[in-house]
Amino acid sequence: MIKNIVRIISGVTLAMMGLVFIGTYIFEAYIARIGEPDQSLLFWYLPLLLVGLFTAALGGLIAWVGFREYKNSKH
Repeated sequence: MIKNIVRIISGVTLAMMGLVFIGTYIFEAYIARIGEPDQSLLFWYLPLLLVGLFTAALGGLIAWVGFREYKNSKH
């Protein structure tokens, strides 16, 4: 029971961190660079996007497993 709640909380936290990484990439690589001639940060900030996608997917998976186990457990 407690283990499933911890899974849900940690999964949601990881997913939110992933969304923050993705948002940071979008803001820093695109929005903050509008009109500048040097667009190389689109490439150099790419690890932020990749880490964000992986973290969001992993967090969503952990939260989903925790929620499924919580729903199927006998409270």
